[in-house]
Amino acid sequence: MKMLTGDVIPTQGSATLGGFDILTQQADVRRQIGYCPQFDALFDLLSVREHLELFGAIKGVPISQLDAVVQDKILQLNLSDFEHKLASSLSGGNKRKLSVAIAMIGNPAIIFLDEPSTGMDPVSRRFMWDVIADISTRGKESTIVLTTHSMEECEALCSTVGIMVGGRLRCLGSVQHLKSRFGDGLMIDVKLETPSTSELDSLVDRVFGLDNMHIIPADIEERCRDFGNADLATRITSDHPTGFNLAAAIESEGFVRAEAFISWCVGETRFDTLKNYLVGSFDSANVVVLERQNDFCRLKITESGGKVELSRMFALVEQVKSKMHIREYSVSLTTLEQIFNSFASQQEEELGVARGMTA
Repeated sequence: MKMLTGDVIPTQGSATLGGFDILTQQADVRRQIGYCPQFDALFDLLSVREHLELFGAIKGVPISQLDAVVQDKILQLNLSDFEHKLASSLSGGNKRKLSVAIAMIGNPAIIFLDEPSTGMDPVSRRFMWDVIADISTRGKESTIVLTTHSMEECEALCSTVGIMVGGRLRCLGSVQHLKSRFGDGLMIDVKLETPSTSELDSLVDRVFGLDNMHIIPADIEERCRDFGNADLATRITSDHPTGFNLAAAIESEGFVRAEAFISWCVGETRFDTLKNYLVGSFDSANVVVLERQNDFCRLKITESGGKVELSRMFALVEQVKSKMHIREYSVSLTTLEQIFNSFASQQEEELGVARGMTA
């Protein structure tokens, strides 16, 4: 971005903005662009309005229209309450708003925004996204080139996405294209049914009979065996994603109630049944458990030598939805965040010296 805006001289190659060469026609290029740098380049002793008046005049806004243009940007970025405050007294979020307003004033054909929402709270960030979307996608007043590490921001604003690694553009296309081209399998989120009261009562009666309805640590393995799966006892530990609840109860009270124990055993059995079914369809190496929490689980499904078809995934789940007590589920492609992290892991240290700089 710094090469396109003229901050850094390119070491090789060429580029044009609005038909002007960035090396030989920099003055013409700068008339076409607005730039919000990653770090705010503001004057501490100028107010919000004075900043906009200064940069509006530099960009060639006629004096007769300058006041109206400045007021429009103040309203657009919700800076009315800070219009006469010095830049040095603004919060980080409002400084970013002012920097974006400076980039946008004069309606340049191309606007470069480098991490525009850095330092903003969620509400201000969402507001900033709406402003950017109004200009780029809805109003189509300017072309906006945005750099960000937030994939949520990227998906919300960008029609075309590129990922750079080591100074090289590794991919370019729509969000959907990148997910289809570089996505690694599918994600399936499943929420399993919790056992009904009558089902729990029946199981408690079968496993415990008239015995004490509390389970002490010494009896856990035997009770798991009575339930039908002695291996469940090994999951009642503080680091197990679901067994930690029972482990915590045993540690604090010295026992676990029968209803809670049976409910957990049922949930574990249903999860195991679902996982084994998917492993049978895709092989164990292609089924990875990403997250578990009570009756919720998230799994990543891949397929050796090819991609998992959405239609196949839906068909497999629908066939056993009732039998495996699946209350609800969703299937999605690999997230953009995961694709970005995959490319970022290939980052290597950049070597060499840029033109005009010494080692």
